[in-house]
Amino acid sequence: MNPALARHLQTLGLERAPFPPTPDAAAWFQTARLEAERVEAAHCLRTRAGFVLLTGEIGTGKSTFLRRLLFSLDGEGVVTSMVFNTFLQGPDLLAAVLRDFGLEARGTPAADIDTLNRFLVQQWRAQVTCVLMIDDAQNLTLESLELLRLLTNLETGQEKLLQIVLAGQPELRDNLEQPGIRQLTSRICKHVQLDVLAADEVQRYVHYRLEAAGNPSPGIRLRADAAQALHRASGGNPRRIHQIMDRCLYGLYAQPADQRVIDAALVHTAAAEAGARPLRRRRRILWKKAPLALAASIAGGLVLFALVAALAVRSDASYADDHALPVPAAPAAAAGQTPGQRWDACLQGLGTTAPQVQAVSETWLARLPSREGLCLRRLPEGWQAGWQARLRVEDFLAAADGQAEVLVVQALLRDAGLYDGALDGRYGPRMRAAIGRFQQHNGLPPSGAPDPATLLLFDTLLAARAAASPPSPETQHHGNG
Repeated sequence: MNPALARHLQTLGLERAPFPPTPDAAAWFQTARLEAERVEAAHCLRTRAGFVLLTGEIGTGKSTFLRRLLFSLDGEGVVTSMVFNTFLQGPDLLAAVLRDFGLEARGTPAADIDTLNRFLVQQWRAQVTCVLMIDDAQNLTLESLELLRLLTNLETGQEKLLQIVLAGQPELRDNLEQPGIRQLTSRICKHVQLDVLAADEVQRYVHYRLEAAGNPSPGIRLRADAAQALHRASGGNPRRIHQIMDRCLYGLYAQPADQRVIDAALVHTAAAEAGARPLRRRRRILWKKAPLALAASIAGGLVLFALVAALAVRSDASYADDHALPVPAAPAAAAGQTPGQRWDACLQGLGTTAPQVQAVSETWLARLPSREGLCLRRLPEGWQAGWQARLRVEDFLAAADGQAEVLVVQALLRDAGLYDGALDGRYGPRMRAAIGRFQQHNGLPPSGAPDPATLLLFDTLLAARAAASPPSPETQHHGNG
């Protein structure tokens, strides 16, 4: 660490830079959706399923995601080649891949492909998976993309010898849709799309970064109105958040250590100095469809009214109606706690392990047999739920057959008429299709992936089944206790 940065951090009581300009996989901000995407991408690579595609706008964390994915594969019989310089094209790109695998390039594409093939076969025999990660892949020419397709032809009878991760800006997807490269595109088994942070995630993100940097208590804090201002100024883009927050830290120098609070005025000043401007977002509703959208909104409002009435019997300790807007002082004082404080208190009451927090639909809420151990709040964009997960994504996506967690879920889906395969405890294509049908019936995106919201619904259904019947070897470990 350079001396100037060390003095800067010492003045603020921090141990490391909380908002660095470079990717920082060591302080990974884990949302439920992002962690599920990482786990499934790692699963695709471990099982040698094909290409993984990662796209996102500039500054949304693609390089950080790649590094985190690399960490998760470390020590699991995986060797990786990482290419960050995509100005290398064609034969030069192939030579760079060989060098990163520790091989010597021989000067011609045919000879280099032969060298790589011999290496991959040797690693395959040793049960080692070889992964090639390419960042900024939107810069690859059609010739280079065709070269990657040729590399995927290196295979045994049933498995690809080289797993490839392509990461790039959204135009990478447009490049892959060219007719001349459609054979490569057909081999993509997983597409991870990174997005900007939602308004309700910005404050949690900033506080998480500060805590990871050793922020003392009470330390540096971001007010709720400042978080809203930060989201507007940055568009939710993590890189722009870092630029603005780094400027905000300088504005705290004159404040006593116990009064370092970032307000909206400081955010506005820092944003102007950093030159950050939010990205324009496309309108999702076409004007021609406005009558349909209005009808859907009215229908949704009726469902919401019924749902709120049903939830009204819950105590404030388990339910927070937080609209993410400034709360008037008088009502907050009368209630003793703001809605945000009730939400935080509810999450803290779930236990010491970090809870899952995810946006959920009204249909999903209506399907839950019980809301015990669930924190809920209403945000402008919909419902948000927090809970302590029992079924874990990592266990569910384990490569081995006979996974106990998968077996009980398969039985549940079979009884619901959604799964017609053998109960083998394996997350394969048939199981993925069954989960997709289950998600569609329960108001979740039908991805087929065991995301946290899907796993919680499985958990509550299994717990309800166990409570209604004598425990069996398949279900007794899924109770609520």
